Amino acid sequence: MRSLLIFAAGSVAAILVSLGVVSLFNQTVSYPTMIALLAIVLLGALVRELVVFRDPLTPGAVVAITGLLLFVLRPLTIMWNRVTSPGAIADSRDFTPTLILAGSAALVECLIFFCAFFLVYYIITMARDRTTFPDFVQEKRRRVVNSTGLQAVVIVASAIAVGALGYLVVSSGGPSAYFNGLANRSDFLSGKSFLVLGYVPVQVALVANVVHRRLAKLPVWNNWVNIVGLGSLVLCGFAAGGRGPLVVGVVLPLVLLKQLGPKPFKLRTIAALGLALVIVAISYSIVVRNANFDQGRSLNQLASDPVGVLLDQLTSGAETRPFDSLIRLNEVVAQDGDFEFQRGATYAAVPAWFVPRAFWENKPSGGGNTWFTSNYVPRFYGTTKVETSLSAVGEAYGNFGHLGVGIAGALMAVLASALSRGRLRERGVLGLTISICLTPILFSLIRGDAYQGGSLTIATTLLATGIYLAMTKAWVPERAPLAAGKRAPALIRA
Repeated sequence: MRSLLIFAAGSVAAILVSLGVVSLFNQTVSYPTMIALLAIVLLGALVRELVVFRDPLTPGAVVAITGLLLFVLRPLTIMWNRVTSPGAIADSRDFTPTLILAGSAALVECLIFFCAFFLVYYIITMARDRTTFPDFVQEKRRRVVNSTGLQAVVIVASAIAVGALGYLVVSSGGPSAYFNGLANRSDFLSGKSFLVLGYVPVQVALVANVVHRRLAKLPVWNNWVNIVGLGSLVLCGFAAGGRGPLVVGVVLPLVLLKQLGPKPFKLRTIAALGLALVIVAISYSIVVRNANFDQGRSLNQLASDPVGVLLDQLTSGAETRPFDSLIRLNEVVAQDGDFEFQRGATYAAVPAWFVPRAFWENKPSGGGNTWFTSNYVPRFYGTTKVETSLSAVGEAYGNFGHLGVGIAGALMAVLASALSRGRLRERGVLGLTISICLTPILFSLIRGDAYQGGSLTIATTLLATGIYLAMTKAWVPERAPLAAGKRAPALIRA
């Protein structure tokens, strides 16, 4: 009951914030001022996380960093270059006064989203930190994990993922043809693109096994099963063809596992790793994607001016285009007096994600990204159906207007607060597995749409829960007598 009251209070507060921000700032404050206001909110939240937790990878910090990258750094770049593009270079337009007004409106929506998020996030986490549930925690810990069975799951998941990757490579005509086709993998792998998600079960099983062994004080990386799982995860994540699988599915979960160990990285080490990760992710995007679209010109530019190209891609590349999409959406809404909000239609498409097109040929083509790109950036969408990113802010606005943006921020805060590692540590293997696997996905949830990010969140949670329930059973008292000739099972309390 108390949790429901906290959520209700947070939701009401988020709605009030939404209405207040709209009434105060919508088209009345300049574009640079709106950027400054949003930067203050996000920097304040990030500093708070760093001071309190000394960790830039808490759920709150991940959201703050995402906001600074997508909705502060990118708007500043647009203001400096006076050019915006929700798609490719061919879709670029001058940042005219009309688009500046649309940009200011977009920043209002970003401010609503992040104010609602951090308001609800801190209401929930601070109230929870003052509350203890000893009986609940003790009951949750009365489950035991089958160590042998969990390791078998890691091996089986790895074998399936590597096998699926091998099938994709062979059916595509070999490694070279496969990696060339990944530039537009949704069209190139049509009907079988779900196989590139083989890294997800490996990630969940590996994280669960590492967490279990760490809690049980068993060898972690001296265990050959974890080494096999790690190799499979890196291989399949790299070969999935996107920055998301590589960063969100492989690198960040491994860093979070390290942070939960006995010797976590220091802040400066994480900063260095973050810089290296940005360089690797952008370079990967250029090599796998951009070079195939521009006949290798971007690859030559990277070789001749790596620093300049990396900085340009960070601020002006596809990684940070969701704000451009939000500008375009606000432009359409302002120009079209009869604009039809989607009223939840893009969210209703989420269940279709779970059914491969090979089994449902006429399934809905996608969610918010598809709706936006096909209607408002048609040249970029083209015949190969290439999508740009709308962002959680844009999708919420396109469905329910400003009120929807505030509610989306509040709901995202509920998810983020549930991933707090300090509280989940009390819940054992399942809680920590979900926290480690889902915290990086917060970036994808904000940057993309519910059809991709939301579906991946649901799938990851169901996988982690299914593995946990299958590999555990009700707690057996440690001193229970064993029948003559029987050996104690390989079970460790979760």
